[in-house]
Order: sequence, then structure tokens, then C-alpha cells
Amino acid sequence: MNTNIPDDSLSTENRRDQILTYLSQHDRGYVADLSQLLNVSEVTVRKDLDFLEAQGLLTRIHGGALASGRGRLERHFGAREQQNLDEKRRIAQAAAALIQSGQRIFLDASTTALQVARLIKDRKDLIVVTNGLYTALELVFCEGITTMVLGGTVRPRSSSLVGNLNTDLLRRLRVDLGIFGAYSVTAQDGLMETDLDEATLKQSVVKVSNKVVGIADSSKFGITSFSVFALPEEIDLLITDPKAPPEMVESLRAQDVQVELV
Repeated sequence: MNTNIPDDSLSTENRRDQILTYLSQHDRGYVADLSQLLNVSEVTVRKDLDFLEAQGLLTRIHGGALASGRGRLERHFGAREQQNLDEKRRIAQAAAALIQSGQRIFLDASTTALQVARLIKDRKDLIVVTNGLYTALELVFCEGITTMVLGGTVRPRSSSLVGNLNTDLLRRLRVDLGIFGAYSVTAQDGLMETDLDEATLKQSVVKVSNKVVGIADSSKFGITSFSVFALPEEIDLLITDPKAPPEMVESLRAQDVQVELV
């Protein structure tokens, strides 16, 4: 039993966040251990575990809890989403301004594409094709938007769906606007991904997109990744932030890529 004086310095939200962090690192946690870690009563820990289980973020077991698949997925995606968030939001605003009612568009599974999805909910007669689980969930209740989710294997790191199940469908699609995040960007190779299946899917969509738009903050520039999905000559517009390397921006522009700094 925890004999420490309960510590009220942690907010309820922060305390529960620490519980989820602990579970993601250790797979399971016991009430007594969490009570000592957080310096709160075991009663408080049990209430927190019950609340988090009701949210689907963990599974209660006798004396403690197990990390749930959903909890791990959401924490990993949430951590990615917070990286360079201000830049991502500005880039998303510029990309969302390109999307008009009545179009057929593609949004990938990137965290920046999710920001775009949050800004287009008022569009009408819009068809959105995506391989992103969170992107699809963001739009599912929008009356004016039809959301098509590409089937395949779930990638835990990106919460995306990839694989051969998409191949035939993608060949037959025609998209007005394809909006793509990227793991990395160079002036020589264009937009890249570390995962071959992810890159293959995006490459297929690039081929059927009337306009290809890259959305990538400056932290993605100058890194060479395993697989290219959009060469510079295939990119119509690249939206990034002003911290992108000037020499790389100019090299892309020299290859007829429109680069917008926001």
C-alpha cells in the first residue's frame, strides 16, 4: 500500500497521460505501482483506470491494466501530430484553400493532411479518397462529403492503410487534386517515404491526380529516404514554411515546381 502523502500537484489530465505513457512503455501496470509512481492514492488510480478504459485507451485486469491497441495508436499519432504543429496548421490552411466543393480529392494519412481535413468540413458534394484512418474519421459525419477509405494493411506508425488490395482500384480513379505529406523532400528526388508500400500507394495516386500538391514542413527537407513517390517533374505545388532551405527551394522552382512559403 502506498503510504506517501497524496500529491495534488498533477492535474487529472496530466496524471492520466502519465498512466498511458507508463503502459505504452511497460505493456501493463498495477495499481500499487502506479500509486507509488504518481504519489496518489490507489483509489485515485483505480478511478483513472476506469475512466481510461471507458475511453477505450486501456484494458482493466485484476489489480491493474493493459495497454490497448487503440491507446498505443492514438498516443503515437498524437505525438507526431504535435511536431511542428504551427507550421503544419499554416500549410494546411494554404492547402485547404485549394479545395472547392464538387471536387474529387485525395488526402493521405499524414498529420498535416489531417489538419487539412479539419478545415474543409463545410464543402459540398466533395469526394475525399484517403488511406488515413484518422483523416477518414475526421470527415465521416460531414453531410456534404463522401469519404472513400482505401483498404489494406494497417501501418501502426502512420495509421495508414497500404498494400496490394488498393492497386486495381487506384488505377481506375481520377482525382482532381492529390494532397500528399512526405517523410522527406529533396530537390533532386522530390517527395519520399521510408516505407515501400506507402510510397507505392502514393505513387499510384500521383499518376491519377490532375494536380499534385506536396505538404511538408521545413524539417522534412534535405533527407533522403528509401522510396520516391513523386519526382520533381510530377509535383505541381509544394507548400512549406519559410524555414525551408533557400537553395533547395530555388532548385525546385528551377524545375518548374511552384513552391509556396506560408
